[in-house]
Amino acid sequence: MLSVGLVLLSLSASPTIPVADTVPRFDINASCGSADKSATGIGRPTSACRDDEEKARTALEARWSEYPARARTTCTEGAGLGGPPSYVQLITCLELAK
Repeated sequence: MLSVGLVLLSLSASPTIPVADTVPRFDINASCGSADKSATGIGRPTSACRDDEEKARTALEARWSEYPARARTTCTEGAGLGGPPSYVQLITCLELAK
């Protein structure tokens, strides 16, 4: 019983993954690939999504060192949850973590 608990604990514990001192590189095309598609048929132009992603990346490049290393690691890992990673998700997470 104890060994099962230890295995589950080790699987649930996320290892610390060091994040580089620079903004990670994401594929904006992948992030925005389904921007103009939705279940309702009302979408957002892919070009608007790309613009938002590029603006978020530019803002991250200017302020990356201001965010705590732990937040950069956690938010970078979470930026791709549910799909391709997004600079908009990353900067939102970092701002909330401040």
